[in-house]
Order: sequence, then structure tokens, then C-alpha cells
Amino acid sequence: MNISFIGLGKLGLPLACCLAKSGNRVLGVDKNEYVLEKLNNNELPFYEPGLTDIFPHDNLIGFTDSYQRAVEETDASIILVNTQLGDTGYSAEFVESALTDLAVNLKKSDKEYHLIVLSSTVLPGTIAKLIKLVEKISGRKFEEGFGFSYVPDFVKLGSVIKDFLNPEYFLIGANNWDDHGKTQSIWAKFHENKPPHKYLTLEEAEVAKVASNAYIVSKITFANFLGQLCDGMDNVDVHKITDTIGIDKRISPHFFGFGTPFGGTCFPRDTAAFIKFAETQGKDAKHIKFCNEVNESLYHDILNKCGQVQRVGVIGISFKPNSPVTIGSPSVRLIHDLLKQGRLVYTYDELEETYDNLNGREEKIIKCVSPQECVDKSDVVVFMHPTKKYATLDVQSTTVVDNWGIFSSEKW
Repeated sequence: MNISFIGLGKLGLPLACCLAKSGNRVLGVDKNEYVLEKLNNNELPFYEPGLTDIFPHDNLIGFTDSYQRAVEETDASIILVNTQLGDTGYSAEFVESALTDLAVNLKKSDKEYHLIVLSSTVLPGTIAKLIKLVEKISGRKFEEGFGFSYVPDFVKLGSVIKDFLNPEYFLIGANNWDDHGKTQSIWAKFHENKPPHKYLTLEEAEVAKVASNAYIVSKITFANFLGQLCDGMDNVDVHKITDTIGIDKRISPHFFGFGTPFGGTCFPRDTAAFIKFAETQGKDAKHIKFCNEVNESLYHDILNKCGQVQRVGVIGISFKPNSPVTIGSPSVRLIHDLLKQGRLVYTYDELEETYDNLNGREEKIIKCVSPQECVDKSDVVVFMHPTKKYATLDVQSTTVVDNWGIFSSEKW
């Protein structure tokens, strides 16, 4: 199918490339001049593991800022733009902007039908409003002049391509079988595994996406709270406890281990969204609020463990391993507070690009060429990433803050 892909960011571009690889002809659309210039010169604007293997591709037919081309040259438009955290859980500003530009050009077009596929995560109840927005601007009627489906992403930065191609399940939200079928045809030859396909209404899919991350955060929080309870107890290694009870299939070991605070863009945003969603239904999501409280207290625990020493090492700067993204990174917050206290902060991260995303803070920290150098120059070193190979470091001469249990004798 000929499709246009709106939003060529850290999730959008990999998905667009995967869709091209699976046989679709893809026109990339973005308003960022830097991104367009890079892509049109066959250069990637950012790093993501595996992306160089599928970019450039013959089925990527161009990159443009033209929504007219998106409507006239393709049969469907997929939207995956950022939904920023706001006071109400989400801001759909960028989604509304993209849909407005699409709708303006749909109004001008002689095409009978155009499918809109939203992949950006939105607060439950949002899509109904977005459909009305498109109807008002385009003068077309939903299910007659345009279709609308929802395919939320369930991927993690650092493993975006792997997660897209091999999901646990594939979810399509739509309110009629025609839009379901058209959406299904786009992803027909997409997945490397054979995931179960789940067909929900638009409204059900909205709730499913937000509920998924809220549940994962609940599980992370339980393990972290258990770690706080066990911290300092004699003859108690919380990692052995979580490894043991995680064998139970009702619990499972995934996202179940003591570590550092959760961060990034999705978990904080989606917990706020779930709380707001509960409020709209007249309920109080106390357990999710508790998750945020534990997450905040866990951060302060780590900061306090740094003591009063002058030289502090931080290994792992991005919000998670294998990703250079520093938005919502607990490490960046820790570095900021340590610098504010007048400390010398030594740092190491596996990805060089991570330092480019520190927005000026890279000038105030001391960058180490290896994790061992970071350890050797620090009085206290904090391991913020659960990276297995760090277990071989010589840490005898420094104090270690190791929530992940990297140096636990039975961890690996």
C-alpha cells in the first residue's frame, strides 16, 4: 500500500522504515527542516540500534513537509508524533496539528476516501474528539470520506525495531471492519514473529494502551518498594528474593527487580494519564499515585547514599541502556543536583550521542573514557544502568551504590 508517515522522530522513523521493508511504499512527512535535510541526504538524524540496516530503502519514496502530497499520493496516513506530558496527562497538540493539516488537504482533494491511522498514545476519550475535528475542517463524514484506526506502539527506546517487528501482540482499534481490514493490510507482511492480533474498538484501544504502562509501573514499583524495605537488612539480598518469586508465572521476572527510579517519556506520562482517566470516571487511582511517591523517594535514597563526598561518579546517563535519550532521565536529575551541591561529577555512558543531549550540562561534568576510569576517580560511584559487563569492574577502592545488584554474587 502507498502510505504517508507523519512524524519522523525516534519512534516514527524506525516504524516508517520497517513498514517500507515489509513492502509498503512510504512517504515520510515532518516539519523539522533538520530531519528532512538529513533524511533526503540518506543520513540518519539520530541513533537507534538496527536502524542503519533498514535505512535507506527503495520503498522510502521521499521525505517532505507537504501534507498535500500525503493526501494525494497515498491511501493512508499514519501519525506518530509526540504527546507531551501536560497538566491533564497528555497534550494532544502535535496530533491535533497534524490532523488539522491533513483535514485541510482532504477538503481540497477529490479523493473519495483516506484512512488515518493514529499511533501516538492519547488519553482515553481523545479519539472521538479528533474525529470530530477532522469532520469539521475537512467537511467529510467519518466512515464515508475518511476512516480512522488506532495502532498504539508498545516499544522501548533502544530496542524499537526489535519490538516493532516482534511484539507480544498486535492491537488494532477501529469501529468498523473496513478500517480494521485496511489497517491490517498495511501490517500484513510486517511482523517477524506471528503475534496474536487483537481487534478492539477505538475506545477500548485507548484504555488498553494507557492501562498497559500503568500496570508495568505498578510492578516496577512493587519491586522497588520491596528493595527499599530490604535495604540495610542483614543477610537479605532483595535480588535473590525477586529472582525467586519471579519464577511464579503469576508474577514473572519481567520488569520485576530492584533498581533505579523509572523515567523516560512514556512511564511518567502514562501514569499521569491513568490518574486523569480514573478521575474522569469518578475514581481515585491511589495505587498509581503511590507508584509516583515510591519513585520519588527512591531517587532521594540514591542521592542520600552519595553522602557528603566531593567526587561522585555516575555510570549510565541516559534514561535506559542502549538509548541516548536523556528526557526524563533520573541520572540527569541526579547529576544536576550533585552539581548544584558543588560536587565534582565524573560520568560514563556507553553511547557518545548521549552527551549531545545534555543541553549544556556536558560542559559542567567530567567525561570518562571508560567505566573503570569513572570508578577510579570517584569516592562514590552510582550505577544507574543494569549493565551486566560492569560486574567485572574493580570497585574495591570506592563506595558503590548498586541498586540493580550488578555486583550481587548470584545476580548473573
